[in-house]
Amino acid sequence: MKRITSAALVVLLALGLAAALAGCGLQDQAVENTSGKIDVAKDAAVKAQLMMINTGIQAYAATSSIAPAEASQATLGNFVDPWPVNPFSNQPMKPGTGVGDYVYTSGAGTSYTLAVNLSDGSTYTAP
Repeated sequence: MKRITSAALVVLLALGLAAALAGCGLQDQAVENTSGKIDVAKDAAVKAQLMMINTGIQAYAATSSIAPAEASQATLGNFVDPWPVNPFSNQPMKPGTGVGDYVYTSGAGTSYTLAVNLSDGSTYTAP
C-alpha cells in the first residue's frame, strides 16, 4: 500500500476545500435563480390579474359613462368576481405601493390610468 506524503495530503485537502466552496456558491446561485424565476412568474400573474381589474373599470365606465373615482373591490366587485389575489401577499389586490399592489388614477370622463407594482421595482401599465 502506498503512503500519502504530507504534501500530497495538503494538496488533496486544498482540492476538497475548493470543491466544497465552489459547490456552496453554485447552491446559492441556484437558490437566487429559483427565486428570480418565482418572481417572474408572480409578476406575470399579477399583470394578468390587473387585466381583470382593468376590465371591471371598463365595464363600470360603460355603464356609468364615467370612470370610477376609485378602483377598489368595494366599487368594482359587481364587475370583477372573483376579485384577484396578489400572488406576493396572498391577499386581495388593493391600491398601494407594495409589490403586487396597483395604482389607479381616474381622469376626465372615462379616462384613467392603471398600473401594478412589480417585484423589480418597476410598474406595468394596463394597455
